[in-house]
Amino acid sequence: MNKFAKISLVTSLALAGLSSSAMAADTLAEAFSNGKLKGALKSYYFAQTFEGAGKNDSSIWANGGSLNFVTDSFNGVVLGATLQTSHVADKDDLDGKTKTSMDAQGSVLSESYLQYTLNNTAFKGGRQFVSTPLVAGSGSRLIKEAFEAYLVKNTDISNTTILAGKITKYQGRTDFVGQSPYTTAGSSNGGAGEFEKIGTDGIDTIYVKNTSIPNLAVQAQYAKVDNALDNFYADATYKIDGDLKPFIAVQYHGTDYETAATKDSDLMGIKAGLTVSGLNLFAAYTTTDDDGSVNRGLGQGAYKTFTSTTKTAGGSSYTAGTDSWQIGAAYKFGALSTKLRYSQFDLPTAGADLDETTLNLGYKFSGALKNLSASVDFSVLDYETDASDSTDLRTRLIYTF
Repeated sequence: MNKFAKISLVTSLALAGLSSSAMAADTLAEAFSNGKLKGALKSYYFAQTFEGAGKNDSSIWANGGSLNFVTDSFNGVVLGATLQTSHVADKDDLDGKTKTSMDAQGSVLSESYLQYTLNNTAFKGGRQFVSTPLVAGSGSRLIKEAFEAYLVKNTDISNTTILAGKITKYQGRTDFVGQSPYTTAGSSNGGAGEFEKIGTDGIDTIYVKNTSIPNLAVQAQYAKVDNALDNFYADATYKIDGDLKPFIAVQYHGTDYETAATKDSDLMGIKAGLTVSGLNLFAAYTTTDDDGSVNRGLGQGAYKTFTSTTKTAGGSSYTAGTDSWQIGAAYKFGALSTKLRYSQFDLPTAGADLDETTLNLGYKFSGALKNLSASVDFSVLDYETDASDSTDLRTRLIYTF
């Protein structure tokens, strides 16, 4: 595929977040004066315990937040920017367990983009947040991951969204880099995430979502990293009418590697669920080809396996020859949301099997504390080899304005 074809194919994807502005300014000055400012103040405390000799427990408390400004639309043009900051208040982490995720002291301009909308087509270029199956930034830490990308979204076809574009740089949670084959390995200096070049020529990608058939949602994405790999992802979810709100979903994820030494691989999954008296019950199964491992994509949000979790994100399910199972339940008690998941990963490597139990709690305050939310995530990791067992606690307090 020549470069022009790839860029054309690519000019529709990572822009899943684009939308036409309902407002319009008559002058450039009005575009700025009518712009919207919002932000968040955050305080996170994470702690881990580990079994086995020579392993130190880890804890970190960090505070920060974000500030976002988006102008009003002026002749179809919108400018946007988001500044993020993180500051470590206390840390006990002798083994550097948090250097890739929470141990960030500093600020980063994660978004700085221009967006132009004409009828049902929108272009967005520059630093921005991206959320697609194969390219997705995680917002579970103080510094939300971002990308430098040039993307287009089109909705001319009824019930269909087409997104395509080129993604050239990746900003992680901290200044530690090394998500092969996308970015080169490096070491952390304790700073906020920096924008790192992706491969030799970035990622070319296209994403399509269609909801033409009632109760059926289908999405698919193709992503190519030159001289490295081709990724393809697709899933379909069908919701069945009825009081129990049953659903069934299937997924496929395949990776073709350009190096003969790395075996191509496929992952397939199925998930089903229903709701009984407000209790959401679900179960999922995924299996990965024996010959090789699947590349999940770029960004810590690119874990779309049906057996995903909080701590490991279900990363083991992408490993060659792995069968994974998950059952779970979710329920809301007023402003309190709860979810409990039990996941099992059966890996071919001796002693590597993992049973992971995850409890997620979230609470949204009201009244005088409106816009304040709190969450607690607790995971227990039980490996086949006891010396690898661990626990993971995550607490977050967020005020949005």
